[in-house]
Amino acid sequence: MVTPFAAPSSMEGSSVRPADLNGHLLIIKPIEYKTGIATQLGTAEAIEVDLVDLDTNEEHKSVLFFNIALRNALKPNIGKQVLARIGQGTAKPGKSAPWILVNATDNQADIDKATAYLAGQVQAPAPATTTTAPTSGAVTPEIAALLAQLGAQQVK
Repeated sequence: MVTPFAAPSSMEGSSVRPADLNGHLLIIKPIEYKTGIATQLGTAEAIEVDLVDLDTNEEHKSVLFFNIALRNALKPNIGKQVLARIGQGTAKPGKSAPWILVNATDNQADIDKATAYLAGQVQAPAPATTTTAPTSGAVTPEIAALLAQLGAQQVK
């Protein structure tokens, strides 16, 4: 029997990092902005997202992005779907280049790829089962037998 439910994940979150996604086309679904997360460097803020890597067709659930630029770009979009590529911005002196989101909504090929992916996720409705009466007006032996059974049941 096919069930519509997924089993719980054994991981608390996905281990994908922005560097793993560099240049990839993503559908990002910001879920929640989190504060007070205990890390090795103290408390931090992050945004939790679910994302689909359209270049690999991999889905990553409960990813935490701690990067300020990613957090700021995604925070106003909680509950929405963001289509973007991950890239790197310009590094400040003495710092590494930040991870940023590059808008992909101005590229029709990227929009088409994302739309096709999402359309594939929608379950098609089950075909309706209908019975039709014979159109020739002739009653087949099977139908005659069924009608006879119904007639016999109604008389009782």
